[in-house]
Amino acid sequence: MAMHKILQRGRFSNRPPQLIIGSAASHTFPASGAESLHVREISNKEVWNAFDKYDIKGLSKCLNWISRLNGNNHAASYVVNRHFTSDRNDRYTQEFSSKLLKHIPDYVKIVEVGPRDGLQNEKAIIPTDVKVGLIKLLVSSGLLVVEATSFVSPKWVPQLADATDVLAAIQNVEGARFPVLTPNLKGFEAAVAAGAKEVAVFPAASESFSKANLNSGIEDNLARCRDIASAARSLSIPVRGYISCVVGCPLEGSIAPAKVAYVAKSLHEMGCSEISLGDTIGVGTPGTVIPMLEAVLGVVPDDMLAVHFHDTYGQALSNILISLQMGISTVDSSVSGLGGCPYAKGATGNVATEDVVYMLNGLGVKTNVDLGKLMLAGDFICKHLGRVSGSKAATALSKVTTHASKL
Repeated sequence: MAMHKILQRGRFSNRPPQLIIGSAASHTFPASGAESLHVREISNKEVWNAFDKYDIKGLSKCLNWISRLNGNNHAASYVVNRHFTSDRNDRYTQEFSSKLLKHIPDYVKIVEVGPRDGLQNEKAIIPTDVKVGLIKLLVSSGLLVVEATSFVSPKWVPQLADATDVLAAIQNVEGARFPVLTPNLKGFEAAVAAGAKEVAVFPAASESFSKANLNSGIEDNLARCRDIASAARSLSIPVRGYISCVVGCPLEGSIAPAKVAYVAKSLHEMGCSEISLGDTIGVGTPGTVIPMLEAVLGVVPDDMLAVHFHDTYGQALSNILISLQMGISTVDSSVSGLGGCPYAKGATGNVATEDVVYMLNGLGVKTNVDLGKLMLAGDFICKHLGRVSGSKAATALSKVTTHASKL
């Protein structure tokens, strides 16, 4: 059983949580006075016995904890296996979710957009083999959908000029799907010629943004999307639809939910298999996301929707949580929080996949993703880019373990 290196004292009625850090699977740590804190591995059954015996309340099992034995000069420690938090069939998680999170899905599909959305704004050209290496590491972590690249004009996005080479290099990678972005029929045809098996289109809910970013208004852009959808349907190629600016626009400000619903309904009617709702500049909060989702859910089934949040104002995880409660079970994210928005000063980019997985693990929601292996993918690309990870979970966890696979 894998051992955690970060331990948190259990919450008793008269003792606050206390953080202690260790470096071994079995070790004795110094504590106050003559006390010591000893780490050992225990079974899940022992964990529950301790919960009952010491009346530990309100702790999500995503946290590790240590309980002190009354009257003894040492403490018995209980380290919960990291996989334990992904099991919704245990007593504590069932009780917790039934009260507050009863609508949270048992499984959430994560669509990794780092190789495309995350890297497209990087000024320094990233070698093709680095992009391919990143994609392979992401797949090895258990991610089932990785957006690989975009067949846009190299004039507008020079970073993705190697789209054909990237797609060719991952043709034999098994275990995941690799959708690519196609802005028009020319891009669609190039993607198909390169071996793409899934494509994506990207209208906006803002007229001004659509004209500024896509060189056409909403209706003209939807017409292009219909052309692509029709061509894809003739080849049995699934089409995903992205909608930009679903709660706010850098040019127009707030976007009416009805506008988002109109674009979503149009994509649904043209045959898009999935529609991703993007908070492009990261201004959304639960207060603005809820009415937007209510409007869209009125015209598109929840199992055909995904959410795509940027974390500019630190609201992405709260927005994801409320989306899950409203029936959404697909989330877009980017490893290490790669990406950004050129239209919002100070934007911090996409929500980090590591942070999403960490939260979902704590909720007992299955994702099929190994957090340790995911962190290795993040380390790989961050070292190449020469920057630290934008994931808070990865940053914190990297300080308490020497190797991500030991998480």
